Amino acid sequence: MAQAAAFQKPTLRDPRWLPLLVTTIGSFMSLFDSTIVNIALPSVLRDFHQDLGNGQLVLTSYLMALAVVIPISGWLGERVGMKRLYMITLVLFTIGSVLCGLAWNLQSLIAFRILQGLGGGMLQPLGMAIVFTMITPLERGYFSSVLGLPLLAAPLLGPSVGGYLVQYASWRMIFLMNLPIGIINLALAWRLLKETPIQHHLKLDKRGFILASICFPSLLLGMSQGAEVGWASAEVVGLLTVGVVTLYLFVRTEWFHDDPMLQLRLFKTPMFALAIGIQVVTQFSLFGLQYILPLFLQTARGWGASKTGLVLLPMGVVSFITLNFAGQFYNRIGPRPLAIGGMTALAITTFLCTFLDQNTGVIAVLLLVSCRGLALGLYSQTVQVVAFNTVPDGQMPRATSLMNMFMRVNSSFITAILTTILITSLWLHHAPAGSAIADGTAPVPLMLTAFREAFLAMTVVTICGIAMAFFLRDRVLEAHRAGGANAPAAEELAMEAGE
Repeated sequence: MAQAAAFQKPTLRDPRWLPLLVTTIGSFMSLFDSTIVNIALPSVLRDFHQDLGNGQLVLTSYLMALAVVIPISGWLGERVGMKRLYMITLVLFTIGSVLCGLAWNLQSLIAFRILQGLGGGMLQPLGMAIVFTMITPLERGYFSSVLGLPLLAAPLLGPSVGGYLVQYASWRMIFLMNLPIGIINLALAWRLLKETPIQHHLKLDKRGFILASICFPSLLLGMSQGAEVGWASAEVVGLLTVGVVTLYLFVRTEWFHDDPMLQLRLFKTPMFALAIGIQVVTQFSLFGLQYILPLFLQTARGWGASKTGLVLLPMGVVSFITLNFAGQFYNRIGPRPLAIGGMTALAITTFLCTFLDQNTGVIAVLLLVSCRGLALGLYSQTVQVVAFNTVPDGQMPRATSLMNMFMRVNSSFITAILTTILITSLWLHHAPAGSAIADGTAPVPLMLTAFREAFLAMTVVTICGIAMAFFLRDRVLEAHRAGGANAPAAEELAMEAGE
């Protein structure tokens, strides 16, 4: 890795922007497809004459495939070469997308979604790992606007684009549109990406892979089903039991393995553990707002899907602006002010959401979502940079796999917990039997109460994240400031921190 002192601020003419754009497109495709299918599901079920219970497999099959391949993506990237594997997974994702668009029944669609997920699951962690082979630790803040763009744009554009295609074209187009994008991205990857060193001597951590293939799908499926069918149901208890037991065995296996599939020993570095902890805690509010706010606007407020999507779009614009601001100022002021400022804005925004009601106007919602965009842009990539600046070069592919797996599992956990809060609130306030928030049958006053309790829970958790952010430090940046030409390399700092 380059020494910390060997730093020059990247310019717009920097040739690395083009290959970074290639990996950004791949990450966007994977995340975009995770959100766009939800809005098309009713049309799929109507065409195939299926009920919602069977239709959920269209969503969960993709999620299960992601859970299987994300943990192994780091090892495969080192063993096969990250450029080669990126192109292979892009081909799998594109072919799977086309086959989904041509599916003739629900069973074939589910099978093709699995193929699509096997490719899509590796695109984001591989893209991140490739990026970090091209930029030094001190440049990560400046390039964070590109690294974070898929996380900003995909969840916002998915419902809007998906709704438009379903209404004016066909649900099949949400899959077929990936064909031209995939072909262009494949050509760009072949032309612009450079192959990383291939480590032929690496052996697969077979026990870890088997345990991960059981553990993470069981946990994700159990949490997604728990909020819907009840946490005490035999199916959910069974899935979560299997998930927890295999998770314990997986952690033990990886911790003591000489060359683990997921490098859990990175958590021995205090700053890496702190940064991941902050991401996990604050994601409860950040991702929670992304899940709860559209649900509120469409049920309690009574807005349509298209209007909700349009009102939420400014969030992405503000996020992109503040993300660039954070990138420009990261090396000047460090991660702590940016993270604390962003999370404070998030806490205030989430708390103000408790005052939303059935009469809330468009302007008020626009201000709230813009403040959420401000928070997202300031702290999300900032905290990631802190985490990755503690990781030695040789472990970066495993680190990106580890972080992506954490975020995927945490997203499912958040959805399950918030759904449970909403359902429990209705039950505690004696909602009529059979009424629910999802279909808008619950009384509006009780829905408002349930949403307020969810927003309050997210606010409290975010405040905990703010307290944690006071301890954030980027040792690579601090060494650069203090040591100049004598500043140690990032891998040396990471090794020292992990001792």
